[in-house]
Amino acid sequence: MQWKHKTSPTPKKFRVEKFAGKVMATFFWNEKGLLLLEFMPQKTTITGQIYANTITALREAIKEKRRGKLPATAPS
Repeated sequence: MQWKHKTSPTPKKFRVEKFAGKVMATFFWNEKGLLLLEFMPQKTTITGQIYANTITALREAIKEKRRGKLPATAPS
């Protein structure tokens, strides 16, 4: 209900679009910019294996984008 005059036109109702849902993004950056951006599939949770894969992907991104920033003795 809303207040209006009898001669006023009725307000238009907007069509409601379906909500896209939540998307989880994981991103890593440093002072020079973005290193890694990953999106999780919907309705998945972070497990130890997914976390390990993300860290491995981060290490590869650092190797590509920031050459010389990783110590040589770190495991590959």
